[in-house]
Amino acid sequence: MGLPHALGSLPLAPLAPEYGELMDHQRRQGLRHFGEALVGDGELLSFVDGLFLCVGQQRRHVGAERLRDLAAARPSQAPLLRLLADVQSRDAALLRRILLHQLILLLGEPGGLQQLSGLALVPAESTVLEQAARTLPVLDARQRKAAESLGGLWRHRRLRAVARALDVLGPVAVRTDPALASLASRLGRRLDRCDRSLAAGRATRDPQGARIHYVDALGVAADDDTATRALILLGRPRPQEDSPLTARLDGDRVLLSWPVRDGRNWRAVRLTRGSDRPAGIPVPGTRGSAVDHGPQRGTLVRYAVFPLADGVVDAPPLVSQPLLVAPDVEDLTVADGPACLAVRWTRPPRTPRVTVTVHAGAPAGAGDVLARHDADTDTHTFTQLRPGSYLVRVVCHHSSPEGRVVESAGVQAAGTVHLWPEPLTALTAEPDPAGGVRFAGRGADGADVRLVAWADPVAAPPQGACLRTDALPARLPWAAYGTDRPVEPTSAFSGLITAVSVLGERAVAGPSVRVDIPAPVTGLRGLRESDGHVRLVFDWPDGAGAVEVEWEQSGVRERTRTSRSRFLREGLRLPIGPASARIGVRAASRHEPHAEPAPEPDAAAHPGRGTDGTVVVRRAPAALTLPGDVVVSFRLVTRRRGLSSRRPVAVEVTVTGGLREGAPDTGTPLPDFVLVRRGGDAASARPRHHEDGDVLVRLTGTELAASSRTTHELPPGLLRPPYALRAFLAGENAASVRLEEPALSTLVVR
Repeated sequence: MGLPHALGSLPLAPLAPEYGELMDHQRRQGLRHFGEALVGDGELLSFVDGLFLCVGQQRRHVGAERLRDLAAARPSQAPLLRLLADVQSRDAALLRRILLHQLILLLGEPGGLQQLSGLALVPAESTVLEQAARTLPVLDARQRKAAESLGGLWRHRRLRAVARALDVLGPVAVRTDPALASLASRLGRRLDRCDRSLAAGRATRDPQGARIHYVDALGVAADDDTATRALILLGRPRPQEDSPLTARLDGDRVLLSWPVRDGRNWRAVRLTRGSDRPAGIPVPGTRGSAVDHGPQRGTLVRYAVFPLADGVVDAPPLVSQPLLVAPDVEDLTVADGPACLAVRWTRPPRTPRVTVTVHAGAPAGAGDVLARHDADTDTHTFTQLRPGSYLVRVVCHHSSPEGRVVESAGVQAAGTVHLWPEPLTALTAEPDPAGGVRFAGRGADGADVRLVAWADPVAAPPQGACLRTDALPARLPWAAYGTDRPVEPTSAFSGLITAVSVLGERAVAGPSVRVDIPAPVTGLRGLRESDGHVRLVFDWPDGAGAVEVEWEQSGVRERTRTSRSRFLREGLRLPIGPASARIGVRAASRHEPHAEPAPEPDAAAHPGRGTDGTVVVRRAPAALTLPGDVVVSFRLVTRRRGLSSRRPVAVEVTVTGGLREGAPDTGTPLPDFVLVRRGGDAASARPRHHEDGDVLVRLTGTELAASSRTTHELPPGLLRPPYALRAFLAGENAASVRLEEPALSTLVVR
């Protein structure tokens, strides 16, 4: 026959169901035809009477086993080669047909023969193919796409789509390719059977019999729109009737669900009013659910799911109720306030406008529309509403494909306007003479006014905000509104105090005032020192940066100020003489200027205005009355006994510090004088406190105050060496009286 006649008829369509997948692999690997994945170094591909790899005069047939061996040797090209092996196993001639189709397409491009010359093909066969391809009709892009879709459409029995694709190719192309002509012939016979089933279904008045004919038509042509619409029409449920197939909107998607008992596969379709062709919807396996991402807003749709057996419809479908694709708002909430209802919602994307209305009455019996508002935001507040029950309804406005405005079904929520307390309109803070702060204001008639402090002042609600009582912070125990007996806080406070008017479960935030009350000074003591100074000891107040000290002595007042760091580093010493003095110490506020005058030592708290508008409360200072400088001294009275050394027999105690008629004028009770002894082995260390050893002498403060000099006999027999003596002042005011001891050599005898 010769080489020109060996090619036979050339294909205009690959007719392979896997052609789309094969082309995806080729594009990812940059191949112009799949034969490039078969040849190795020095090999040429022959395609005239089959697929062969040629090296010199040797030819090796490219069969399924050869393709699988190549896939194992070339991992990067394995998916493509395995797909080619599957095609070759199913139809040995189909793989050559696909290659010829791809080569003919390359010849149709500019410089076609030159392109083939660089593709590892047998040159003589490329020349013959180029000459034979000249006789073929030239397909445009639309015809080529239709030709390449035929294999997949035929496999899935989409015969109506196959017919449309053949119409696009035209009769000339169909007659040119015998395989296409055979396909057209088989298509005609099957469509004739489908049409006969459709005609029988239309002629049958029995719905059940009509369903059988339409199911038979879909078994032949799975994409027959007439049979699909007829079965949906016959199976649609009555209005208000529950359907096994439920369809609900989820934003712009439609979620489908239906019961699945036998594990069969399903095919879901969407039928849109005004459209002649149902649209297919992907169904994930056999789980009885599907998601439709394709409905257009403003359209009325109905869904049906067809049970399949081996990919063929074998029973009538489940049909849903009609559904308007018009998403509603989500997260609708209604909250009441004083004579108002605040409505919030979340609009669907690309929804330009919503209408919100408020109706009188409860949901069970909504009354007239009281107010309507067209909103382009997600919130609106209806005002001037009387206490009672209301119904709020929100409707979205969408545009249909025809340009009409379509309203959504609407969502609604009930709301109740309760009786709210009147808000407080003004708030003042004035310290009370007895300590604490007195709060007063205007408004909130008939409501309970609570003074609260928010943990986070930045997050404190603005004045007039509507609140729930159970969401309020705890009432400040020391801050009372409109009372004559305020309580002074036991600790420091600095922050924003808000007045909230409360009525039952509802509250309204009122005005606020910033108050600063420094912590009290506790543990104040004064210790006199020998150089005429007094050392003050106290617990530093929490949060204070400085303290102010004022003392009065002999009608003269003086004051000073010290910081916390200095107090911790150096302590606090005051130059006070031997006379009695009155001392007051209080914490200084961080919000008041340093030039603020110090308080009276016995004055109650009084207010000031801080540099930033804070109401500064001067807490009453911690007061200390320091008695005059009283000195208690003693000496041991000794007596010689025989030839031995002198031994103590008595102690003489002297009190100095301003005498009046022979007695010390201290102004405060004197402490007790205690003389303690440690003897024997314990005499190696002196007593550490007035109970550390044997008490030799104890003189009460009254006994000391009775005379400036008192002599007391020591118990005999307790002062035999070794021994160590030490005196202590014990009891009230012990820290305010100085004790002077004699020489240590008289107190410690080894």
